[in-house]
Amino acid sequence: MAIAAAPSGKRILEIGPGTGAITKALLAEGATPDQLCLLERDTKLTIYLTEKFPGVRVINGDARSIADVVQPKSGSCFDIVISSLPLLNMREADKITILDQVFSILDPQGALVQYTYSAKAPISPSLTNRFGVKGERTAMIFRNLPPASVWKYCHPRMYEV
Repeated sequence: MAIAAAPSGKRILEIGPGTGAITKALLAEGATPDQLCLLERDTKLTIYLTEKFPGVRVINGDARSIADVVQPKSGSCFDIVISSLPLLNMREADKITILDQVFSILDPQGALVQYTYSAKAPISPSLTNRFGVKGERTAMIFRNLPPASVWKYCHPRMYEV
């Protein structure tokens, strides 16, 4: 999966979009505004994103409550969840809460794409086992300071295709 690939027709949730750099890249790669849903905790950033990306659904809410505040428009699951949350800096209980909800709204054929600023995997082996997913680093972004790693997490059968 490319860093900002936007497969046609895929429902994409971006968690922690910040100022919208990834959102902008997704739109540039061909995602349509109606494919995207953004979840941002900061109210000011939510307003900014709503103005910056007309037609994109922007929700003000906390990632620990994803399943309560975000549902795909069609009522089915998201195909891709993109997260820039600092998982490595979070308490274990918060990580478990967030990941449990992410995987509950992610299509079984879907993928979680996680950005991190560490060489270390953002989701520990014990948590990948807990959620029945496999992770792999798919890219390094050296132009970013600090360099970023992109990890893809999905159910093992997706790697067999």
